[in-house]
Amino acid sequence: MEKQWIQQRLRQLGKTQRGLAKHMGLDPSRITEILNKNRSIKIEEAVEIAEYLETPLDDLMPKLGTAIAQGMRASSLVVGYVGAGETVLSIDDHAKGGGLYKIEAPQGEGGGVCVVVRGSSMAPRFKDGEHLGYSRDEGLDLANCFGRECVVQTEDGRQLVKIVEPGGSPGKVTLVSVNSSTPIEQNVAVEWIAPVTWVKLRPRS
Repeated sequence: MEKQWIQQRLRQLGKTQRGLAKHMGLDPSRITEILNKNRSIKIEEAVEIAEYLETPLDDLMPKLGTAIAQGMRASSLVVGYVGAGETVLSIDDHAKGGGLYKIEAPQGEGGGVCVVVRGSSMAPRFKDGEHLGYSRDEGLDLANCFGRECVVQTEDGRQLVKIVEPGGSPGKVTLVSVNSSTPIEQNVAVEWIAPVTWVKLRPRS
């Protein structure tokens, strides 16, 4: 993996790693893992990287080197629904190993669990019917969530997908939607927050 070349190419184009992550439907932390050789990528992802870097795939492949990996896609357990404008209850409360159904996770992802978006307050970033992958293994680490799109469970029982920002008092957060018509919620008490790590787009009709 020629990390410096990729970073230099981004600068030449006036683009960013965050922009690349958005183009690929990944959390920005996943791009860092790819560049640091901590995460292998699939050929489909290499195609997306080439598109974003405006570089022929044949020229990019040697620079990715051994980062390209082959293999089966992992499955992900769908544990419920998350609101992006609508109020959604009873998410992620199934017994271990339970859930609604399983889907095939995007190439290169480890599977884990995911939820289905309901509503449009996070459109066009997340659309109604799309699947969002996340993990709660790291516990409630608010500092790791600030400025990121997260799956959130509030103390009053709502499950949401929002951009999380600091609140006005310890342990409280501000919840922001991409759609500016949705009001910002300030000083919200939460039970848990988990950054979105991957997105699986809704199939086109």
